[in-house]
Amino acid sequence: MARPHTSPSAPRAEPTSARRLLSGAIAALACLLYGYCSGVVAGAQLYVSRDFSLGTTAQGAVVSVFLLGAAAGALGAGRVSDRYGRRPALLLSALLFGAGLALAAFAPGLPLLLVGRVVQGLAAGLASAVVPVYLSEISTDRVRGRMGTLNQFMVTVGLLVSYLVALAYSSGGEWRWMFGAGLAGVALFLLALPLLPESPAWRARGDGTARKMPGPRVALRVLTARGVRPALLVGGGLCLLQQFCGINAVLYFAPTIIRSTGLGASNAILYSVYIGALNVVMTMVAVELVDRWGRRPLMLLSVGLMFVALVPLGVSFMWDVPAHSLVALLCLLAYVAAFAIGLGPIVWLLLAEIFPPERRALGTAVCTTVNWLANFVVNQFFLTLVGALGQGETFWLFAGVCLLGLGFVWHRLPETRGRDDATIAAALGTGTVR
Repeated sequence: MARPHTSPSAPRAEPTSARRLLSGAIAALACLLYGYCSGVVAGAQLYVSRDFSLGTTAQGAVVSVFLLGAAAGALGAGRVSDRYGRRPALLLSALLFGAGLALAAFAPGLPLLLVGRVVQGLAAGLASAVVPVYLSEISTDRVRGRMGTLNQFMVTVGLLVSYLVALAYSSGGEWRWMFGAGLAGVALFLLALPLLPESPAWRARGDGTARKMPGPRVALRVLTARGVRPALLVGGGLCLLQQFCGINAVLYFAPTIIRSTGLGASNAILYSVYIGALNVVMTMVAVELVDRWGRRPLMLLSVGLMFVALVPLGVSFMWDVPAHSLVALLCLLAYVAAFAIGLGPIVWLLLAEIFPPERRALGTAVCTTVNWLANFVVNQFFLTLVGALGQGETFWLFAGVCLLGLGFVWHRLPETRGRDDATIAAALGTGTVR
């Protein structure tokens, strides 16, 4: 039987595969809520902008404050989950999701809506850093890829659900119900949490009581030490690539982008549902292939195909091509499909694989923070960039990032499929953490 992907001192008794899958599915509900809160604003902002008379900067803020909150939540996730456990950290994320969605649904004006989006972001950042670590720690080397991509699959499901909810309420422009509907997911998560066991790896590293965590300066020294630095560089680089390729600008602003081709608001949201559905389907394909083909081949295929899709997408906005809306939609679908088969799910899996077990929670939290900050930069300035350069030229800029990312993956990313911690450390040159 494959060795559990935990620290050497972890208990030898293992739960059944069905129990692991159930635990992983419950934990990944946090990522479903993260996907929902990320995507619901895509449809809601069309009507929030109308009701609150928002300009371009304010529209960007409704999206971007969520990302700043997520960066803060991810930064604190390592300390919370290492000190108190993975399960309490996920409970905290559920409570924050509930509070944030309720604040947004009942916001009388822009200020309280922004507060609600920040609270949603704190919850999403916490979930995005804790869930990959938890999934890795309950997995075995043989199925670690499939289990590790479960979190991104649930993110895509959350995105799709948010698009469907937005479509359902689009005819009346009922954006408050778009946010409020997410509370049903929060209730489901809270009801399922009592069935979630604590990570055996976390239990094995102490007596299960709260433990003192290092301060920021000590944590920085730990992560930049010789035994961890290569993993930090690879993880941070992949997180930058995942965001600067422009994927979340496309997903968050999908209705806005499609509407710019001449379609009405309801049709634009309907088209975004197609994008969300494809995202789910191709992530399922990635789940099936990641333990067969490996991480590195799928990453190279993914980034390469994204580059190929972005070039004609830019052309479709720069020149008056026949069937402009259809061409733009097909290119967007190809771009999202390419992302979903590799760069989307596999980055999160790799973050939970490349760090030594003793530094996994902290390293994943820092890289996730980098991811959210890069996400903020792209989305805060996306509409401004489109206004300055043009929509087609902006997509070409994202294509250039993909080309650079292809070189980074080729030169810096080792294969991790089926490898234990020691073998991965040797491939990265991290050695043993002391």
